[in-house]
Amino acid sequence: MFFGSFGQFYEERLKPGINALRKSQTPLEELVGAAEKIIHKKFTPDSRSTYNYKKDSREISVGLDKIMLAMLACTEECGGESGKRYVACAISACSEEEDVVGALEALGTTWLTHFLFIFKTSKGHGHRPSKNSFSDNVIIRDGYTCVLTGFQDSSHPKPAKGTPRLGLVGAHILPMAISEFDKDHDSKSFQSAMTTFDILINFARIPVQTIEELRDKLNDPSNGMTLQYDGRTAFDRFYWCLKRTEKEHVYDLKIFEDEGILRQPENNRISFHDHSNDFLSDSTCKRNLPVNLPDHHHIAIHAAIAEVLNMSGAGRFFDELLAEYKGNKGKMPSVRSWLELEALMEEVLLRESIMKAFQLVATS
Repeated sequence: MFFGSFGQFYEERLKPGINALRKSQTPLEELVGAAEKIIHKKFTPDSRSTYNYKKDSREISVGLDKIMLAMLACTEECGGESGKRYVACAISACSEEEDVVGALEALGTTWLTHFLFIFKTSKGHGHRPSKNSFSDNVIIRDGYTCVLTGFQDSSHPKPAKGTPRLGLVGAHILPMAISEFDKDHDSKSFQSAMTTFDILINFARIPVQTIEELRDKLNDPSNGMTLQYDGRTAFDRFYWCLKRTEKEHVYDLKIFEDEGILRQPENNRISFHDHSNDFLSDSTCKRNLPVNLPDHHHIAIHAAIAEVLNMSGAGRFFDELLAEYKGNKGKMPSVRSWLELEALMEEVLLRESIMKAFQLVATS
């Protein structure tokens, strides 16, 4: 079964079984126990539980069984019992297939390529354009200050002495890439996006009905926070995340990879407030409309994905995989989906084959 078939297998064979199990009266604890048993006894001992990538003499791999166990352990943070039930039912549904291990391989590969990869890679937010309502609203709401380092934006109306000033960005908490899709509903890209959407909605319990609705939700200031460039890059790579506390809009910082964080907040805590009316001009009494604070559910989804990526080793696998396709300037490839990565792989392979052919001709 090749990559394209895995997503199709998930949609056509596994989803009906998953939905039937989710609607059953089977207790969650029993479903989780059954799922863990299937993984440990059926999947882990089999070589197909490891996803391998080879290029020339280099080989990197990630355990699909580890991804499943991490999904089971972390989904409650953002999806509650409903999310955990989905993950457990998806794993258990594989036991109804004739080739149980093959079904588990298809499920694990689909979660790896259609779900986790979309979060780990994107074309990024880019540099802040001159007119960007999302970024501008987020930066104004956060008082022209990086919520992580305390550095101030170069456009700060009342900069504090002794505080570094530089260009900040209004960063998306959840990447826009998870809501992007091809308008051609018959294309592989659109079908892949629909699979991603289905997994996301079930895993994270996001209250939207369509991918268009999700896109609108992700482009709201409630899906943003102000960060210095290095901290934003580390956040996008899931090297750190925020954990909810007992206080509303107050979060603890959790670091997985100590990279890109130039300064940590006091007591490792970050709190959000709406500062959009803190710097009104003396010449006007008109107040700005309130700007939505970061949605705790979006922050929880980012944290849960960060836990899965780091617990399973999938994050490091993606970093090493993408590093294989760095451009001439050492930049990571700008791909938004596994389909785009596969296209890049084919392009690089073709280019290398042509170069080798020319070298053979030159030396003959």
